[in-house]
Amino acid sequence: MATEFLSLQRPFSLTHKMYRNPLPRVIHATPMTLKLRCSVSTRNVSLTETETETETRRSANYEPNSWDYDYLLSSDTDDAIELYKDKAKKLDAEVRSKINNETAEFLTQLELIDTIQRLGLGYRFESDIRRALDRYVSSGGLEAVAKTSLQATALSFRLLRQHGFEWADLCNAFLQEAKFLYNKSTPTFDDYFGNAWKSSSGPLQLVFAYFAVVQNIKKEETENLQKYHDIISWPSYIFRLCNDLASASAEIARGETANSVSCYMRTKGISEELATESVMNLIDETWKKMNKEKLGDSLFAKHFVETAINLARQSHCTYHNGDAHTSPDELTRKRVLSVITEPILSLER
Repeated sequence: MATEFLSLQRPFSLTHKMYRNPLPRVIHATPMTLKLRCSVSTRNVSLTETETETETRRSANYEPNSWDYDYLLSSDTDDAIELYKDKAKKLDAEVRSKINNETAEFLTQLELIDTIQRLGLGYRFESDIRRALDRYVSSGGLEAVAKTSLQATALSFRLLRQHGFEWADLCNAFLQEAKFLYNKSTPTFDDYFGNAWKSSSGPLQLVFAYFAVVQNIKKEETENLQKYHDIISWPSYIFRLCNDLASASAEIARGETANSVSCYMRTKGISEELATESVMNLIDETWKKMNKEKLGDSLFAKHFVETAINLARQSHCTYHNGDAHTSPDELTRKRVLSVITEPILSLER
């Protein structure tokens, strides 16, 4: 049946009282005044019966929401926030006290720091963690923990690395090189090289590599890492000597005196040519020692020994035709492109 609305000549207003649906915890409904203002065209409008039908929305018959707006407004949020703030302050102070406890066992401190960082709370205790690790290193904690378990030793290395403690020798080596440069002095070869093979960063790279490639970490191995075992020092010797050979002429021309070649010249009182030849002989002798380590019964796993030897190989490749690191030539660029961008061609053609 069609329904017809009569034409209205002007807008009209309706005021009607409606009641809000009662919430589960509200006893009495609250009256609410609803004002409607409608404007209708002056012409007659006819609607068919089908047009007046209201589409029914499907319902899954869920239970009423327990967390309605009124409930949230009625909760004591301000009091709860203050309560949680006070509790957080107490916990913060308690954790800070434990980190700064100088009488705690080394391993207990390390595990606490590790737990804090895994919870994502390290940013709140950065200065405290740093002081704790400073005490740990200066008090001989590294050596003490290494004697307890492999897990503790690995945890120790990881935390120290994360916080910039990269076995402090590297920083000291860099500082010593800066002193040589600042004082414009030419040290003896032994004084120079005793520091330079560490500043090459070779030991640091190999220690990181050890924990990356070795699956079954052994206590004896980690102890020898700290003592700079030959498999750590020999590749670092070659790394430094190859670097110095490639950069010696340019460094001497710039007036820089701390270099294997220039120090050998001063120590032996020989020419640059003879000093260069002597440095090359040192490299050959070191290679013989490494090959013997590779073929013999090494303390370390074979794949780590191979990794260490690869550092020496890489040094020759990088510095064979000059300093390809700081001054790459066309050959170096081609090598990089061949490894990264150019496809590997099949040998079967």
